[in-house]
Amino acid sequence: MALPKAQKPQDWLTQLWNIVFGSKVDFDKDRWLLGPMGEIGGIADRFIDRLAEEEQLTINRNLPDSGLCDGFEAFKDVQGLNQKIDDFYQRTCNFDLEVWTQWKPIFGSFGYLIYKLFSQRIEQLNLPQRSLDTAYGLNSEIISLKNAQGNTVYRVWYRKLKKTGEVIYSGIYNHCDLPTGDRCLKIIFPLPQGSATVILSARTDGKGNLELSSKGKRFGDPGFYFLVEDRKGTLWRHYLPSFHERIFVYEDESGAIRADHSMSLWRCKAYDLHYKMFK
Repeated sequence: MALPKAQKPQDWLTQLWNIVFGSKVDFDKDRWLLGPMGEIGGIADRFIDRLAEEEQLTINRNLPDSGLCDGFEAFKDVQGLNQKIDDFYQRTCNFDLEVWTQWKPIFGSFGYLIYKLFSQRIEQLNLPQRSLDTAYGLNSEIISLKNAQGNTVYRVWYRKLKKTGEVIYSGIYNHCDLPTGDRCLKIIFPLPQGSATVILSARTDGKGNLELSSKGKRFGDPGFYFLVEDRKGTLWRHYLPSFHERIFVYEDESGAIRADHSMSLWRCKAYDLHYKMFK
């Protein structure tokens, strides 16, 4: 596999790793996993213009009452969801966010290496390195791409640090039905020549709190997936069972909506984000 001239070596190596340890996409069986991908170079929100042009869509930023999804009615394990939590997901742009972050000591150096090699440069999946990075807050946009009939085809949550202007991430929110028939939340992060996709199962507890989890064991389960397109246009998929995310959304004693977002690698917690969402 020859090194493309415009491709950064570290990007090419990670793509090669996903191809070697992955398998070719079956477009009939794997359609639930597919979605938009990025081009060589930085990501940020540049892929949005390309999507709109290719599919003849209209770009709308922070439309009133726009959100990440239309609700969780079709998710079989979501029953009696707290109305405030449901309101946040359906009308996300009406909320402001406060965020606290923390790398676990053993993973801090690893996170900084990823930041320097990849996320800062490509402007994607750029997890803040210190709590002070988020102390000034976030700029949060819900970007809706609509077709000629006015239907929303893609919803993008685009977030930047107010202090530095750095992009944290640009994720496309949707849902998918796994081969088992279970409906999950699907978040696609376009990357150079591919994407990272997180498939999250959803359930509520007896108090109406929402738990989203990417914990799975094999391809076809909730989890973390890479998609890569090689130079010949062949699409490859790679499932990473070692990486798990858990997001627990709840109403605290004061009536505020909060979320605890943890990321684990090989069953060891690597990173925590804590959100407060308010109007």
